[in-house]
Amino acid sequence: MKTITRTLYCVIFIVLFACSYEDITTVTIDTGIRKQVQLSWFDRAIAFLSIAQPLQADTPPGDLPWPVDLITVTVTAPDMNAITKEIPLDTGKITMEIPAGSQRKFEVVAFYNNDGTFERQFGGIKTADLSPGQSVYLNIEMGQLTPIQPLWDPYENRVNIQYDTYFTKPIYFKVYQYIGVGGPYVYNLIDIVEVDSLDFQILYETLIEYHYTNDSINSGTYTGFYISAVSKYGESEKFYIELIPM
Repeated sequence: MKTITRTLYCVIFIVLFACSYEDITTVTIDTGIRKQVQLSWFDRAIAFLSIAQPLQADTPPGDLPWPVDLITVTVTAPDMNAITKEIPLDTGKITMEIPAGSQRKFEVVAFYNNDGTFERQFGGIKTADLSPGQSVYLNIEMGQLTPIQPLWDPYENRVNIQYDTYFTKPIYFKVYQYIGVGGPYVYNLIDIVEVDSLDFQILYETLIEYHYTNDSINSGTYTGFYISAVSKYGESEKFYIELIPM
């Protein structure tokens, strides 16, 4: 009887494991970002004494305008809980197990540590349909996120959002209201607006100013709001609205 019971438990375990495995996709993400690895004294000594090819540190691809101090990836879809992982800096790669299904959105953000504050500098987005039991390699194109300068214009009762065309054109702007004093930062998303739906004017050769209005934002409340730009590479930092220079 005990033998039969053990056998049944083993069969149930195998079936459950197989079903669980079939619902999972193994995904390897490559950001293309490598942080240069400093070789230790011991590694250099071994490389010097070895008759084989000398050891070399990984070289970052291209000249990044900022160092990268943190890389994260977040996976989202309507039918699954969000998954966020930190990507090792020395490889710029990570392998994850993701629930199979359609429209799995992978959003990678590379941060720069600015005196203790991690700021979003680079990003990349890719959406993929994942089949059960599949192994997928995603090479995510990374690009610099688009900074903007929102300014409150009391004369026109609007926000002027300045954008330098040196950066990737944003697709839409996200508008947040800051909530809380002295506690953790809480941003309440109040609006998403398509950039091409806004009036604009060209200030200089590469500087464009978009004109945005919102009934919640006025001369008495403009300092409590933040705006970010979303391009094909992802969402930028949130920038608070400053008073337009007089």
